[in-house]
Amino acid sequence: MRALTIALLLMVLVPSPAGAQQPKLEMHRAGVSVGDGSGWYLGESTKGSFSVRLPVPFHDFTIHDSATGAATHVVGGKSPEGVKFAAVEALLSAATARLDDIPKSFASNPSNRVSDIVRGPLDGSDMLSFAVEGPNTGGYFRYVRTKERMYMLSIEYPKAYRELAAANKDKFFASFELKRR
Repeated sequence: MRALTIALLLMVLVPSPAGAQQPKLEMHRAGVSVGDGSGWYLGESTKGSFSVRLPVPFHDFTIHDSATGAATHVVGGKSPEGVKFAAVEALLSAATARLDDIPKSFASNPSNRVSDIVRGPLDGSDMLSFAVEGPNTGGYFRYVRTKERMYMLSIEYPKAYRELAAANKDKFFASFELKRR
């Protein structure tokens, strides 16, 4: 499942032709560990148009695709147990425009089980949430599509820490906010 998650993330992040230059990473903040007193951390994307609260310290960075000029904004961190939390903003592309195709991509791997698919509106945007279980890992995903952008929130976890991920899922997803540009 990890390979599929990485492939989908790259599809969202950097749709570059083969042989193109490597994307450039611009780190805005690394290891932000100033919490709000509740054990959570407010991750406001420096160059993106979103904020999210994470239960772990985080990095805030932008990936620049030199071939297309597209910028992808990321806020994410990893717990000591290996649970990864990420929020990603990218321009809409042909690969990400159809939300219904995303869980189908995960389900195309016979070792994955996709469940809890929910589709509907979210503050004037189109939203899709679902869960994926693989042999050793799992994930919770939420995609929010606006007219021009795709946002992906993800929690990826080793199977031994499924309950830890599940306990943080609702608060993490509910904390996502779009900033006005």
